[in-house]
Amino acid sequence: MPLSRACNDAKRKCRVVNVLPLFRKNGIASRFLELAEEKAREKSSLIGIGVGLYSDYGAAQILYIKKGFVPNGLGVTYKYKDIKAGNMVCVDDDLILWMTKNLEV
Repeated sequence: MPLSRACNDAKRKCRVVNVLPLFRKNGIASRFLELAEEKAREKSSLIGIGVGLYSDYGAAQILYIKKGFVPNGLGVTYKYKDIKAGNMVCVDDDLILWMTKNLEV
């Protein structure tokens, strides 16, 4: 599964999207986002996405911003729990910045 490892159709939630390095720079992630937005638009005017915070996620961070996603203003989470000022967490795949995009624009 080069595009996705863990999509849950029942919840309309895709937990992990990863385009393998060999297939990058071919518009696959962009097209995946377009399809996700089309499906989300059927149910909502807002779509959300989470992205990791270290350099391995740099390309995804840039792509999401280019596609119109903005931080949701609620900070970051670690293992889906809010991080408060002064908390110590590991910088790994579980440290996530949540972003949203208004689909009505």
